[in-house]
Amino acid sequence: MRTKVNGIEVAYTDEGEGKGLPLVFVHGFPLNRGTWSKQVGAFKATNRVIAPDLRGLGESEATGGPVSMSRFAEDLYALLQHLDTGPVILAGHSMGGYVALAFAKAFPQALRGLVLVGTKAGPDTPEAAAARRATAEKVRAKGVSVVVDAMAPKMLSSGNTDAAMAQSVRDFMTGSNPEGVVGALLGMAERPDAGAWLDKIQVPTLVIAGADDTIIPPSEAEALTKAIPNTQLKLIFDAGHLVAFEQFGAFNEALRDWLAWAAFDPRRGMCDA
Repeated sequence: MRTKVNGIEVAYTDEGEGKGLPLVFVHGFPLNRGTWSKQVGAFKATNRVIAPDLRGLGESEATGGPVSMSRFAEDLYALLQHLDTGPVILAGHSMGGYVALAFAKAFPQALRGLVLVGTKAGPDTPEAAAARRATAEKVRAKGVSVVVDAMAPKMLSSGNTDAAMAQSVRDFMTGSNPEGVVGALLGMAERPDAGAWLDKIQVPTLVIAGADDTIIPPSEAEALTKAIPNTQLKLIFDAGHLVAFEQFGAFNEALRDWLAWAAFDPRRGMCDA
């Protein structure tokens, strides 16, 4: 599906009409909404499930210049307003987690639950920010393959030998607009520290990490859990950075258990949507 919000065309998936609160899944960098396909299939019987492609990534339209996490969050809010979802449970992976935190700060009235996956609250170090800007210049010169070749091998656990899964990971990356990839890189390099206000988050929160994640280590998930009130932590073994795709069975079970714990699971008659 496609629609125009904030002056750009956004591609998104919108499936399911269950009684549970809408579940909104936000992908990471430099990926697309296909990374959440296993969650869309698993939860559409009980919840409305929405997964957009962020500005400039996947099939969504790109714009020039840096794209801040706040801008991504504004796009997401505009899309949810267009879709008339009401308050949602928002799940964000990696950069999508940065977006989810920006959304939680700017639009708390639109949020009923938060799921942070393979992500962190802190900003880039000066060295990491400089590396992102250098990568952006390489993408301008050589295309998206620069990022795909560098990041695809790090998305799954080191012991994963599933060639088809590895190819799917590359496919999630290759379709993005180079200008969109550059914009996201520059936006991440400039993102502020979210750590100072994590204790202001008032909704039930689930933090999930892959035990073998080398891009954002599980210690960052532990830090989020300590900083955010009313939070559960789930560490999933034999999973790297793209935990929801690599170990989707364990991920979906963890999400279902948390939905029940947070009284969001319509199967148990506790959903107050």
